[in-house]
Amino acid sequence: MLIFLISVFLVYTMIKISLEILEISFINEESKKDAVILDDKIYKEAAKISVTNKKFEITTLVYDFILTVFWLSFGLKLLYTKIVLDDTIVQNLLFVMSYIVISSILGLPFEIYSKFIKDKKFGFSTIDKKTFILDFIKAFSLTIIFGSLFVYLILLCIEFLGASWWIWAAVLSFVIILIINFIYPTIIAPMFNKMKPLENKDLQDGIESLMQKCGFKSSGIFTIDASKRDNRLNAYFGGLGASKRVVLFDTLIQKLSINEILAVLGHELGHFKNKDIIRNLVFASVGIFIMFLIFGNLPFSVFESAGIAKSGGSIIIMLMVLSPILSFFITPIQSSISRKCEFKADEFGAEIQDKDDMISALKKLGSENKAFPKSHKIYSNFYHSHPTLYERITQLENDNI
Repeated sequence: MLIFLISVFLVYTMIKISLEILEISFINEESKKDAVILDDKIYKEAAKISVTNKKFEITTLVYDFILTVFWLSFGLKLLYTKIVLDDTIVQNLLFVMSYIVISSILGLPFEIYSKFIKDKKFGFSTIDKKTFILDFIKAFSLTIIFGSLFVYLILLCIEFLGASWWIWAAVLSFVIILIINFIYPTIIAPMFNKMKPLENKDLQDGIESLMQKCGFKSSGIFTIDASKRDNRLNAYFGGLGASKRVVLFDTLIQKLSINEILAVLGHELGHFKNKDIIRNLVFASVGIFIMFLIFGNLPFSVFESAGIAKSGGSIIIMLMVLSPILSFFITPIQSSISRKCEFKADEFGAEIQDKDDMISALKKLGSENKAFPKSHKIYSNFYHSHPTLYERITQLENDNI
């Protein structure tokens, strides 16, 4: 069974690496042609950045495969025999959290390289060492506190709810996702960024008018100091119910005109109007249910192959170790649905604001974020939750809006 599991991960890794190589080859070829959407200098720079990111992703995939082999071959066994002595809930909790902490530490070098070398080289990352360390401590603390609570609740389900425990664990997981979405803009996000009410009165009036047209109610319009970490542009609607907030990156306000920002927010409101948020939650609930159905009923041989018993902690860790395989099959389906929703949201944003503003905003976003505007069809169909910049702008230009 161990050889079988490692072979499955090897095939999975090789397919993903092949997709990255396919995309690299496509971008290299396209970058030699006349520029589209972006000016020639940015177009070629975006191609270079994209290829560098793909190569970095390949390195990460190889590293992740090595780590998976390590955990399945002897890492989990070593951790289990040192911690789970009497198979108590507390011991299983320590087993799972130890795995999470070690995995986080092992992934830290790649995060440091990405933020302090790769992204700084291309002018994206503005983060300093102090901010990075504080971010790590905060994120690590949240993981330990809330991760431990979540794992403990799942372990209680396994221990006391019999063969149907996985159904209740799936329900619990979905409820926790809802809670996180509800508290994120009001509690979690302010831990990492200074959030303050929007000061630009003209922009605020425009956003409020836009929301009134859509029947969207929020608890406020805010800006965050995203520029202290990154120069990329973004905005989002965060939260659920009464906690909903409009959040604008300060970089977005600096680079886009008021009408362009309203077009971007019109797109986001399109997701609200088209009920994409509800659709995503339904999709997430189905995915969670399938995940617990499969990994909650793994045969004993899977655990034995890793040298561990089938305990509550072992089940949770195997879920984390093996879930990328399941995600591999779900991703193309989710991406396909998401791309269709993005086209409709673009159309809504162009209708409620202005098509020319939407196109102008997309071009500026692509230019400032140095996003290469094209992608290989196979790669895009598999991974991309958004259509390419070229596809989005072409669709808008061809629509009679």
